[in-house]
Parts: sequence; structure tokens; C-alpha cells
Amino acid sequence: GSNGNGEGDGGVVVVAGEDLRPMHDGARRIVDDAIVSDIPLMYGPGEVGLAALMVANEESCAAPAGDGGDGSNSSAPKSPEIDMVGYIRSRFLDSNESEVKVDVEMMGAVIARVTRLCQFLRELKEGKHGCGNHHVDMERLKGVHKKLKKCRAWGPIPAEKEGKKKKKKRKAEEEKNGDEEGAN
Repeated sequence: GSNGNGEGDGGVVVVAGEDLRPMHDGARRIVDDAIVSDIPLMYGPGEVGLAALMVANEESCAAPAGDGGDGSNSSAPKSPEIDMVGYIRSRFLDSNESEVKVDVEMMGAVIARVTRLCQFLRELKEGKHGCGNHHVDMERLKGVHKKLKKCRAWGPIPAEKEGKKKKKKRKAEEEKNGDEEGAN
């Protein structure tokens, strides 16, 4: 049973749904940054989600009391510290209720991969890994956009636009020739 302060028998903390709100909200913000970066090209959605939860939990637990981990300085309680790696190990290695054989080496590789991804997610706020939400050089982005617009990979230019471009070009040449004749 519970002793009234959230701890169950043996010092185990009982976690209710709203206790996880700071971690959930932080993970959502991290995923919002990750989705506009190169990370989804390198990692699967499950890996990104798990790593986002891990980083959000770290940030929430490391936040000063009353901060809630989101920088809003609200009086919301911090999330309880959750050992996600320990949960994964216990879920897939200790129990075999679904009778799925788990390769210990493979589990270690997955955990190492998600741990590496956690570091990448922490670096998104610095504008690393192509994150489009932080430290974007808009002038450089506009230049790339102009080059991409000219690229035929986006499909052929519709005939009506092509005709308008030719008309504009012809008109500009006529004006240029007219100015040269007037100068002579």
C-alpha cells in the first residue's frame, strides 16, 4: 500500500498520469525540434520517441524546484526520475511473458544507439543536425531556396509560366535594344 506521500512499499514511488506531464510536454518539444532536423533520416520513430522521453526526463529532473523542466518557472512538480534503460532491460530481458527470444547483444546495441541519439537531441537547441527551429541563417536558407526553385527535380515548369517568362525576357531585351538605339 501507499504511505500517503507517493511511496509504496519498499520505497518504490507510485507514479500517476499527471506526474509524467512535465516529461511528456518536454518530450513533445524535443520531437518538434527533431522532426525538422536530419534525425528522422537516421533513426526510427520509436527510437526518436524513446530518446526524447529520456532527455525530457533528465531535463525535468535536473530542473530547479518549481521549474518543471520547461523553463516556464511554474509551480508544477518535477517528474519522477525514471530509469528508461532499466525499464527496457527489465521489460525485454527479465520477463518472457510473450515468449519472444531477446538477443542480449542486440538489446545492448539498441540501448547504445538510443543513448547516442539522446546526445544528438540535446544538441538540437544549438542548431546542430540540421534543426530548422534554432539558429537558422535565413539569408543562406533563402539562397538555397532560390537554387531549389530553379531545379527541375521539382517537376517541369507549367507551360503558362514558361510562356510568361519568355514574354518577360523578350520585353526586357526589346527595352534594352530600344535604350541602345536611343543612345546612338
